[in-house]
Amino acid sequence: MRAPLQLLLLKVGAPLAALVALVLALHFVLPGLARRHEQMILGQRYTIEETEHLRVAVPREADQGPQGTRLSQWIARNFEGFTTALAQQWGEALSLEPVTDRITIRVFASQADLVKFAGRQMKQDASHAGGFYDPASWSIALTLRPPKDLLAMLAHEATHLAMDRAAGGREPDWSLWLSEGMAVYFEQFALVNGRLRLGGADRRDAALVAQLAANRAHVPLRALVRGGARLFHGKLGALAYREAGLLAAFLLDGAGGRYRKPFLRYYQLERQPGPCPPEALESTLGVNLDELETQWLTFVQGIAR
Repeated sequence: MRAPLQLLLLKVGAPLAALVALVLALHFVLPGLARRHEQMILGQRYTIEETEHLRVAVPREADQGPQGTRLSQWIARNFEGFTTALAQQWGEALSLEPVTDRITIRVFASQADLVKFAGRQMKQDASHAGGFYDPASWSIALTLRPPKDLLAMLAHEATHLAMDRAAGGREPDWSLWLSEGMAVYFEQFALVNGRLRLGGADRRDAALVAQLAANRAHVPLRALVRGGARLFHGKLGALAYREAGLLAAFLLDGAGGRYRKPFLRYYQLERQPGPCPPEALESTLGVNLDELETQWLTFVQGIAR
């Protein structure tokens, strides 16, 4: 009986060993192939840094970050630090998880380079943006900026990525005011006692919106919530982004915390498949948008002072 058993083990073991060898070979070879493919796409003007979960490409001549660090390493460290803090501080409330997928971050030398690459490789219209997140390829594209501005853009796009992951693998269909508002809200962060504190309102944005609202030149909340791509990608887009961020800050941090829990319930509605009806915000918060706007503007004026 031993001989047939040994023959069986040999027959089963040889293919199994070959399969294991193939898997191991792919494990070591594929990352190198992917890196070479990325280098071919971007060209020799760019240098590429890889970590366990990230591939970061930056202009070769600009790969010098703050305090003598390499820019690519600095971006990787800050992306991982931000997304880790986001999951720790907001994971339960917003159904966010640590980012463990392979993410590509490309920093382009100019806006023109970003637009050209986006149209050719990602089929995206990036003409209105200094950066964007592309859900089809799990990648972030940014234009080169001073470190503070680059960090804000990185946090903005990383928030989009984290929220899309929170959609449970479905094609995300967030209302634009919510998606962009949360991203602008999380652009605001500070290091407090050695720990990142995420989220807030920008005082300069608040001052601008308060001034425009005094002359009835701002985007009313009803138009903001219902505006969609036509508003956010149109001539009032920059203002819509600012207002959406301030609205998210108000609902999470303002009014003595009155709207925080109902707003988080609304967020969970937005996570469900398909678009969320615009009237869902009013019904979930328990207030009509005209009254909410009065309270929101008082909040904005208080930040602007």
